[in-house]
Amino acid sequence: MSYRNEMSREGGRHHTDPTSSRFNVRSRYHQRGRLNNRPVPNRRPTAGDDLETITVSIGRDLTTDRTYSHNPSTRGGRVVRPGVRPREIHPSGGSGRSMDRDNNQVKWWRVSIPQAGAIGKDLVMSTLKAHFTRQLLPYHYFIDRETNMGVFFVNSQQDADMLKRANRKIDIQNSGTLSIMVSQASCPAPLLDADLRRHFKDYIVNRRFDPQTFQLQLSNLSDDEELSALGIYPQLNKQAFVRDIIDIINQNLHMTRQLDLGSNNISNLYEFRNLNLNNLEQLSLASNQLKSVEELAHLKQLNHLSHLFLKDNPIISLNNRRNGSQNDLISAIRLKLPQLKRIDDAELPAQIGFAIDIESVNLPKSVAHCVPQDMQSFLAKFIDEYYRLFDTRGRGELYACYHESCMFSLCIAPTEGSIVPTKSYRYGPLIYYSRNLKKIFDDNKRVTLLRHGKTNVLDFLRINFPLTKHDGKSFHVDVLSTANNRAIFTVNGLYRELDQGPSEPIRSFQRTFTCLQTPSGVLIIADHIMIINATDAQVSNMARAPPPPSISTTQTMESQSSSIPSVVDPQIQLVQKFSQQSGMNIEFSKICLAENEWNYDKAAQKFQECQRMNLIPPDAFKKP
Repeated sequence: MSYRNEMSREGGRHHTDPTSSRFNVRSRYHQRGRLNNRPVPNRRPTAGDDLETITVSIGRDLTTDRTYSHNPSTRGGRVVRPGVRPREIHPSGGSGRSMDRDNNQVKWWRVSIPQAGAIGKDLVMSTLKAHFTRQLLPYHYFIDRETNMGVFFVNSQQDADMLKRANRKIDIQNSGTLSIMVSQASCPAPLLDADLRRHFKDYIVNRRFDPQTFQLQLSNLSDDEELSALGIYPQLNKQAFVRDIIDIINQNLHMTRQLDLGSNNISNLYEFRNLNLNNLEQLSLASNQLKSVEELAHLKQLNHLSHLFLKDNPIISLNNRRNGSQNDLISAIRLKLPQLKRIDDAELPAQIGFAIDIESVNLPKSVAHCVPQDMQSFLAKFIDEYYRLFDTRGRGELYACYHESCMFSLCIAPTEGSIVPTKSYRYGPLIYYSRNLKKIFDDNKRVTLLRHGKTNVLDFLRINFPLTKHDGKSFHVDVLSTANNRAIFTVNGLYRELDQGPSEPIRSFQRTFTCLQTPSGVLIIADHIMIINATDAQVSNMARAPPPPSISTTQTMESQSSSIPSVVDPQIQLVQKFSQQSGMNIEFSKICLAENEWNYDKAAQKFQECQRMNLIPPDAFKKP
């Protein structure tokens, strides 16, 4: 007769028998937790408390199918007699492997053994197997790196019940009894200790990598039967497992050019920011669970990645549900990964952008003004004559300067909150004609404020625009275009408003002219002026700036020729004479004469034109 039958006959209990409702495990736990019947002190819970709590919870029902041995009136009418172990009922119809009732998926139980790492991984497992008469089939046995706890998984309900009942009943040499905690799990945890990591690395390198094409095929790892046989159940939606697999790839397969991670239930790419594959050209993330374009930013370190597969991901369907076009999605992806050339089967068009490599781009030398040589004479005459007519009262003579189909617009920029301090002058009624597109949103008003035709333009300039006096010394001219018999240029400068009382405000302006060459001459077809109050520095300079030296006629210069010492070289004499009359230094005087074929009259006329347009740099008047 077995020891178990003897215990049953004597009314005792065996450790495999179910716990009856009369056996109060909680009270036994409290008795075991006291020393000499002293009360348990009130303290913060620790890891040991969690272990004891789980142990008590396990003691409440020692079978994983929630079968209780209460009394004949319990659910199902099951009666437990002393010494008779109740027959276990499995959802799978009696099989040891438990299946989910709804979707036929295998059920798993996680078994945790504290301090298994300190005791010895192999010693713990050999002790467990030696204790049970039934063969134990553990899966994915590893030592947790943080808790030093031994963890493995079983998919048999009988094994799970057997391990539950063995809690604190198995002695192990020099370590007391084993605590065994059993809980349900969706699937084996994706952690790899040193042993499993070695097997997993060998499998990937030898079975999943093609050294001829440098292709690493890691799609659908969770259903790989060879890995399951090794006790490895990959889960790429768990960051711990992804860290391990990326570390293996970086160390052993850094030459990979094509990587397939499809059908792995990947929901985020955070850990992939550490993927260092400098030669990777093609990456497949198809048939995963990526929902946001932002996840792709974790792949930006893959500089040579040109082809990305994203089909059958929620990111595609979500974009469609939000009524976003395919082009919008591609644009968003390219913002994260500008190196891409293909997405799925679509070839991406070349991106249009600005060159940012300043070492390979030869930029033109920056100059204060941009006026072509052949236009300097024309612009000097045009600007001088135009503003002479514009500053006359009535401005009637401007009628000959505009084309019949010309357009005019006025924009007054606000000065509130300006970084540069400006004189606070009111614009008066002129502000109501401002076509500032930042202030006016009504399309009809925008059209109304844009004036068409010579008559309308001249009426506005004659009646509504105040009388002005422009400062020619402040002018800066830039030519924007001279194509198709048209010239577009801007004039920047200062003017004073007259007839405005004692203040006579000073305005800063930028005026853009578009002129057309016609049989009757050059006419203005578009005129846009932007006005802002002058800065304090501009007002101050305009008030105290002395008029620069000018050359009126050749006779004036010749009348003072007696002060120039005679020299043997006539060119040197001419340069000195020109320098004295113009105020420029010898170097710039020589340049001016040389560019005008040493013709004194021509050089003097050119100097006057450039002076009116403020095209002469300040260095020209610096004397050594």
